[in-house]
Amino acid sequence: MSGIRGFDRQAIDYVVQTTEPVLDYESSLGPVKIAPYAPGDEVSLLECFREVFKVERSIESWNWEYRDNPHGIHAWLGKLADGTVVSQFCALPVNVKVGDEDLVFGQVVDSMVLPKCREGLKKRGLFALTLLAHAFSLGHHDREIVQFGLPNPIAYRIGVQTCYYVPMTKVYTHSKRVEPDTSLSPLPERLIAVRNEFRPTFFERFGDEHDALWEKVKKRHGVIAHRDQTYMNWRYGTNPNWDYRQIEMRTPAGELCGVAVTRDRWLGDPDLIIADWMVDSDVAGADAALILACEHVTKQTGHEKTRILLNHMVPESRIFEDKGYDLENTKEHFRMVTHSYDPKFVTEDQLNRYWYYTLGDFDVV
Repeated sequence: MSGIRGFDRQAIDYVVQTTEPVLDYESSLGPVKIAPYAPGDEVSLLECFREVFKVERSIESWNWEYRDNPHGIHAWLGKLADGTVVSQFCALPVNVKVGDEDLVFGQVVDSMVLPKCREGLKKRGLFALTLLAHAFSLGHHDREIVQFGLPNPIAYRIGVQTCYYVPMTKVYTHSKRVEPDTSLSPLPERLIAVRNEFRPTFFERFGDEHDALWEKVKKRHGVIAHRDQTYMNWRYGTNPNWDYRQIEMRTPAGELCGVAVTRDRWLGDPDLIIADWMVDSDVAGADAALILACEHVTKQTGHEKTRILLNHMVPESRIFEDKGYDLENTKEHFRMVTHSYDPKFVTEDQLNRYWYYTLGDFDVV
């Protein structure tokens, strides 16, 4: 039972002795059944989300993030007899290359309990049992080997107590101040880096060439989420919550050697955010040229800083530091957390050291 490593023994026994896939729980509002998400639950789920987080979420946004996720829906819900959702523990699944194997990680998001059903953080409260049901069902090598997240300080404290989060290194944005110049063209026609010429352009959709670039990039990293065209077009191209600029870098011969996905502003700051980054390191100067292109867009759009979040232990971090980027704490002081369901295969320490991630790997951009 790798999925329940480190969990409270009494709570585990309760889950194991209960007939899957449904758990029963007696709440202050009446009997609750804890079971996997079923089509149609999203209507009540969004009402629960609004009451818990005091934020409206559209059905279009929910459909994109959950229903249309190319890797499916990983969610367990607590529901009253009339179908009212009162709890949720869920993760956004993503394919991740770990060594030579492709596995599924789950990013924990939107986990909640209706205020009227909260009973503190006790071991067998409704939230804990919804979490345990999720972990017992999905937390296995071949289903969801790692759970991860980027919680803010409040969510971090709660998660360490209840979700068995393992703290990772703090996350930093690599940032560089520029002088805005809105008189510039949207992109320069050509860029020179390491005595080589490159041509940046905007593009709309990822295609076969981008898959070929992804195949080159993934070989450099021990742990990296898939960045194939199916995932990238879903993540950025169909996202109803934000518009992105997608920049590709090519040699004069037309060879694709780099891709950056950017968006305006993050956490209210007037910055250009590089949400995703893939560069063929075998093409000398491609990384420097793509950085120059992003800085050009920063200036042309009137922003004051270019920012990218990277694991500061990966080689790409050195590249940005060498180009004048400083490591800064995020305004929200996010803290990376993980939980490996199979530490015999991959440990949290290995993830801390070798995982290549950008802001686009999280639901915060």
